[in-house]
Amino acid sequence: MEIYKSLDKLNLNEKTSVALGNFDGIHIGHREIFRAALDAAKDRDLKSLCFTFSNHPFNFILRRDDGDPDAVKLICTEEEKIALIEEMGFDILVNVPFDEKIMTMHAHDFFNGIVKEKLNAGYVSVGFNYTYGARAMGKPDILRVECEAAGIGVSIHDAVIVDGEVVSSTLIREMISTGNMEMTAKLLGRPYSFSGMVAHGKRLGSRMGIPTINIPAPARQMLPPNGVYFSRIQIDDHIYNSVSNIGVNPTVSDDGKQKVIETNIFDFDKDAYGKDIIVYFDHFSRGERKFRDKEELFAQIARDCENALNYRKK
Repeated sequence: MEIYKSLDKLNLNEKTSVALGNFDGIHIGHREIFRAALDAAKDRDLKSLCFTFSNHPFNFILRRDDGDPDAVKLICTEEEKIALIEEMGFDILVNVPFDEKIMTMHAHDFFNGIVKEKLNAGYVSVGFNYTYGARAMGKPDILRVECEAAGIGVSIHDAVIVDGEVVSSTLIREMISTGNMEMTAKLLGRPYSFSGMVAHGKRLGSRMGIPTINIPAPARQMLPPNGVYFSRIQIDDHIYNSVSNIGVNPTVSDDGKQKVIETNIFDFDKDAYGKDIIVYFDHFSRGERKFRDKEELFAQIARDCENALNYRKK
């Protein structure tokens, strides 16, 4: 997949079938938009292209940087977003910053200057709530008129409904914030996950014969509530069952501020320090709490592991 991070460097000679959107989190509604663009590319002999933003437009508009507690948190990192788009089978990804120029561009100019000229679109696929141009004046119906006038094919997709709810990034954030990992997975079409490099931890689980690894909780990504989760962990292309705690480890932590993701891994006896891993969160088991001492903590960890094994047997 060719990746472009600037419109200035984009010079496409072949016509493209374009999926347009912010694609925040790459959920199952986004995948419908992707599939239509990919199918049209195959049927019409076009290059498939995904156009999206490398930052969240709301954060730029509201001038909120990564350190702002009110900034919109990511559902997946930029690296994960790129990997998921490539996995779908696109030929080209245009992943550019949402900036002042794009924010203030008239909708008609956005269509002509970007969609028609820069992206060289022969077909466009968008969602029912897609907006573009200054003050989000461009709507799907306007896009349809523009496309038809320019001889560009277009498809506008209805909302995807799951359990009576419209699939959206807002709903997914709500599910993550309440620890509903099962519904989150339904909406995303995959389990919610965190990736990172394994760091040294307190190795409490190791004293119980269960290898324990830590990764820092990502500051930019949406975090579920502190607590214990039944999880799985991917190490070197192999997936192991596990129990993960996200939080500050109040029983043994000195400062109680730095959040970490601590994972106890089943059936694993190797050293993972320094490796890049992925932790998949499947089920919220209980909230984080402070125990009287380490012995009480170890007893609870043992129960958590037993509960996780029983969960996998269901």
